[in-house]
Amino acid sequence: MISFKYELFAGAEHFPVHLQYGYHDRSLYVHSHEDFCELVIVLDGSAEHIVNNSCYSISKGDVFVISSGTGHGFLDPDRLRICNVMFRPEEAFRRIYDLRQIPGFQLLFVLEPSIAGNEQFHSRLKLEGKDFTSAVSLMDGIMEEYTSKRSGWRDIVISGFVQLCVMLSRLYPEQTAERGNTPLMLAEAAAYIENNFTSQISIGKLAEISGYSQRQTVRLFKRIYGMTPTAYIAHLRLKRAKEMLASGSTSIAEVSWACGFDDQNYFSRFFRSCTGMTPTEYRNIGDHPHRKV
Repeated sequence: MISFKYELFAGAEHFPVHLQYGYHDRSLYVHSHEDFCELVIVLDGSAEHIVNNSCYSISKGDVFVISSGTGHGFLDPDRLRICNVMFRPEEAFRRIYDLRQIPGFQLLFVLEPSIAGNEQFHSRLKLEGKDFTSAVSLMDGIMEEYTSKRSGWRDIVISGFVQLCVMLSRLYPEQTAERGNTPLMLAEAAAYIENNFTSQISIGKLAEISGYSQRQTVRLFKRIYGMTPTAYIAHLRLKRAKEMLASGSTSIAEVSWACGFDDQNYFSRFFRSCTGMTPTEYRNIGDHPHRKV
C-alpha cells in the first residue's frame, strides 16, 4: 500500500492546510497518508468507500475524516466529486480554544477515524439542505482565498477551516438518533474532560457519561486516544501550564491553581518529571517547546 507524504500535495509550503477539489470516474487504489489527515466532503455522485478492511457506500453530503496511517480508496465511483482538506492537526488546531470541547469534534475528528473500519459503525455525518449549502459555500470561500494567495490569505484560510470544523462538529451530534448504538457518549466523555480537566474527574463520572463500565471506558479511551483518561487529564494540565508559563505574567502558584493542582510543590515535581525542568526554568527559556505542540 502506497503511503503519501503531505509535501507531495502542498509542496515546499509548510502551511498546515491544503485544499483541493477532486473528480473520480475510475476506482482509486487504496492508499494511506503518512503525516497528515484528510477531511472529505462529498459534493456529488457516489462510490464505495474502502477503509482498511471494510467498505461502505458514500454519496452527496457525506462527510468523513481519514487519519494518518489509515488505508482508504474509492471503488466503482459514479461521477464522484469531492472536496479534500488535507491538514496537519497539531499545527492547524494549535491555537484553538473551544473546538475540542464539542462532542461532535471528538466524534468526527478523533473517534470515527479510529473505528471507521468497523462494519458495525454507521453513524457518519451527512449534510443535507441548508447545512450542505452552507458548508459548500464556506468551503468555496476558503478555496478562493487559498488559490488567490492575496495578502492575509493564510489567516483567512486557517480561520475558515476552523469555522468549518466547528460547523461540522455542531451538526454531528444532532444527527445521531440512537445514542446507545454510537460512540457519541464516549465522545461526550472526552469533551467533558476537555471542559473540566482543571477539576477532579473520576473514572466513575466518565463511565456514567459514556454509558460503558469503568473498565470498558478506560480500555476504549486508551485505544482511541493512546492513553488512559487519567493520563489524558495530566496531558491537558501540562499543556495549559506550559501556555501560562510562556506568557510570563502569572505566578507559579497561580499557574498551579489554575491547572488543577492544589499543592504547588506537587505541581513543580509533576512539571519537572514531565519536562526535565522546573516551572521557573521553563519560563526563563526563550523558545518554548510547547509552541510546536
